[in-house]
Amino acid sequence: MIIQILKFGLKTIFPRSVFNYTRRIYRKIRYYIIINKYGGDAVWCPCCNGRFSEFTDFDFKKTYFNQTLFLNTYKNKMCRNCFSLPRHRILAYYFTENRQKISPDKILMFSGEPVTVWFEANNYRYTTVDLFNRYADLKIDIQNIQFPDRTWSLIICNHILEHVQDYKKSLQELRRVLTDNGILALAVPTDRNLAETYEDAVIVNEDDRREKFGQNDHLRVFGGDFVAILTVSGFSVEIIDGNDLPVEIGPETGPASYDDNRVYICRKA
Repeated sequence: MIIQILKFGLKTIFPRSVFNYTRRIYRKIRYYIIINKYGGDAVWCPCCNGRFSEFTDFDFKKTYFNQTLFLNTYKNKMCRNCFSLPRHRILAYYFTENRQKISPDKILMFSGEPVTVWFEANNYRYTTVDLFNRYADLKIDIQNIQFPDRTWSLIICNHILEHVQDYKKSLQELRRVLTDNGILALAVPTDRNLAETYEDAVIVNEDDRREKFGQNDHLRVFGGDFVAILTVSGFSVEIIDGNDLPVEIGPETGPASYDDNRVYICRKA
């Protein structure tokens, strides 16, 4: 809690350049402290390339269709150093194994996440966008991306589409600004037990959204039709399933059924 308050204070007081420099120094100091205490070979975080004796607990604090069994559920799945979760490490692992497919620039990232650590460590330039975070490089609505057609060779959109009013319009915009040979790396909460994506515009109360969609700021939970949705939107899709990746990166599914830890690598069809 104290660290979160300090980070908020730094973001509020200092310019973004100063905050980013301070953050890099802080990460180095933190890493050496953590390695001294938790160094080992049991787990590996491909985001920060740290190897530890264990990850740390992450409290999911979620309900879903009246299933309160996820409340106060802790799983040893968060990186102690960069705070990555399974979906971040799955993405960083894919990039590590497929460096030749990534252009050194023209990278657009919706919201800054732990995966940015991977890009910084590998000297890739990227641009972050967020509608609300003032420390993003640009303030942009994913439903109306203010860039020309075919601008970006790699777009990362990690757990964004469940928050926006019109996710289909967002997919159209993502495809429009993606280069013809580019990659859209996409992840969403997906419950494969649902045949179709579930949303209801009538549900506006935060408690009701938490119950039906798993989180109070989610507007839907995607179902088994998500690949079909991507296909109709003009993408070919490669599924990266965390269950097929090395166990040392901690790609475990759950605890909620929509935490399926899949990443969708999309290209223009």
